[in-house]
Amino acid sequence: MLVLLRIVYQMLLVVLCSALFGFSNNNFLIPHQLASGGVTGIAFIIHHLLQVNTGLIVLLINIPLFVLGIVYIGKRFILFTIISVVVLSYSLKVIPIHAVSDDLLLSSIIGGALNGIAIGLVIRTGGSTGGVDIISLILSQKRNMQVGFLGGVINLIIVGTSGFIFGWNITLYTVIAIYVSGRAVDMVYTTQNKLTLRIVSDKGDELIKALILLHSRGITVHDAEGAYEHKPKKVLTTVITRFELNETKHAIRKTDPHAFVNITQTLEVMGRFRK
Repeated sequence: MLVLLRIVYQMLLVVLCSALFGFSNNNFLIPHQLASGGVTGIAFIIHHLLQVNTGLIVLLINIPLFVLGIVYIGKRFILFTIISVVVLSYSLKVIPIHAVSDDLLLSSIIGGALNGIAIGLVIRTGGSTGGVDIISLILSQKRNMQVGFLGGVINLIIVGTSGFIFGWNITLYTVIAIYVSGRAVDMVYTTQNKLTLRIVSDKGDELIKALILLHSRGITVHDAEGAYEHKPKKVLTTVITRFELNETKHAIRKTDPHAFVNITQTLEVMGRFRK
């Protein structure tokens, strides 16, 4: 029951944040021709060239990315991402395009901040808003490159394209919106950080199987003893990415609800690390 309530809560949060993402685009960015980054930015450019609804374009671009994501990333991640993209596409379609403010600078800052908060909360829940996030994650696995760097390069290409179409004055405001959005994402949820998990459990063997099945990563195991009851325990140490945190905590709770878990941020990982 608790697991079901947790999933419903996460889905509701993804829906609300995706709707906020659509609202910020239609009320702060799109009315001023401020192209955001990622698939939304591509949809914005196509919308102004061909007058096709941005929501429909976002959905069509993301469909093949869902298939790739299921293969290379987790199923739960893709499920939440599909929900996010569907709600975002619908929001972009039904929310009227109306400028809340005539001030370009204010619109770029507020629009970027709202976008960043929405994206950060969706990622923190265990999904993404699709598009560039999925592409960057897949490429980072194949090329051993940082997700943030790859996303930045893709957004730079999109923004550069919008500069030739809409003029460089508008594009500079777009850069401000993307920068503010990125800072807001970092404040809510820093996607690049890796995490070290130290797990103390009576069910060490079961947890090892569950975590290896989930991540296919190495786990260091130590024998230990509880100070109070003097019972033998296993101490498991492994490193994961923040994208995997929610699924990992769920797997640990399901296998051993009484496990003690210490989660710390990891500055750097040397050696083999499967992304």
